[in-house]
Amino acid sequence: MKTAIIIGAGASGAAAALRLRALCPACKIILLEKNERILKKLLTTGNGRCNITNTAVSPAQYPAFARPVMSTFDFESVRDFLRSISLPIKEDTAGRCYPLSESANNAVNLFLEALRAADIEIRTGAAVSAIRKQNGKFLITANERYEADAVIFAPGSAASVNGYNGWQLLQSMGITPPPPSPALCPIPSKEPILKSLKGVRVKGKITLEDKSESGEIQLNENNISGICAFNLSKYAYDGCIISLDFCNGVMDENTLLQTLRERTQCVNENAALLDFLLLRKLGLAVLKRAGIKPSGNPKQLEDTQLKSIIKQITRFTLKADKPTDFSRAQTVCGGAGSKYVSSETLESKDYKGLFFCGEILDADAPCGGFNLHWAWASGLCAAQSASRYLGNGE
Repeated sequence: MKTAIIIGAGASGAAAALRLRALCPACKIILLEKNERILKKLLTTGNGRCNITNTAVSPAQYPAFARPVMSTFDFESVRDFLRSISLPIKEDTAGRCYPLSESANNAVNLFLEALRAADIEIRTGAAVSAIRKQNGKFLITANERYEADAVIFAPGSAASVNGYNGWQLLQSMGITPPPPSPALCPIPSKEPILKSLKGVRVKGKITLEDKSESGEIQLNENNISGICAFNLSKYAYDGCIISLDFCNGVMDENTLLQTLRERTQCVNENAALLDFLLLRKLGLAVLKRAGIKPSGNPKQLEDTQLKSIIKQITRFTLKADKPTDFSRAQTVCGGAGSKYVSSETLESKDYKGLFFCGEILDADAPCGGFNLHWAWASGLCAAQSASRYLGNGE
């Protein structure tokens, strides 16, 4: 009997174990997880509702490395896999998909039931400290020593994880891609004006060079957050300029100018001028940037001053930096790519019988279930490739 060991019982590792069992019924499968429970990160997705995939997934939303896998394991493939473990899904109006129960905890329990029914050995509290290949076998050191004919490496990433060592394990095997950076996270900024805007939430648009995202913007004393900021975070670099549009198509600049002219005649001080559009403290920040005193008389404002206000409403700029805090990231940008791993089979180019899946690979995507879809898709692909390597597992 051949043995396959899967390192990491997150989403991709769990998917790989279940698909490998379906393809290799005679194989012994051991799932090693350093935490005391499996699928721990899944519990936090979708604010506990488990945003499990998205109907709009397509290869174009992923880095080039991930596109061959995404071309094969599309929405229907993942949906059918989830159904096979009694986890049907439903979608919202934006295409985001959730378990029918809208419970991440229920989803984890269904995976656990399926893994046990498939006779997959689950070893928790098993942090892997070494992997090496000797005489055609993989030797793995964790809470005890293991020997395997094939390994699926699914350690996740450093995003929101304490004591992550997946990257060190890669390097110990001579696989040394550039280290990844935090992604889907707040964009840090040291702009002093943000202190006065702590807690502000506003619908708008964020632009970073030639890339823009619309949605809710959250401003804090040391960062810009919200889904639209998260989706742009991987493009941020030290000293980059972010432009915020707090109007974002609600009205054009000519209409905005006319509205401000009318407002100057019906409010008693400049501080109230923007209350029709913005929260007061955001409006005060806009006035400050435009050089307008909040206590001044609106009736004395000239069109040039109103246009300065409009510029700050639609192009409020902030100097930002590259994110460095993995603890606040949902995923990472970068990872092992085509130099080390086949983008078709996810097999290591240096170690036959070693397969990769999940966040350790160069495959980040936007918020909305796209990263979890990659976890399922890459897990299914790695298992399919491992099954070919193992034969029927006997």
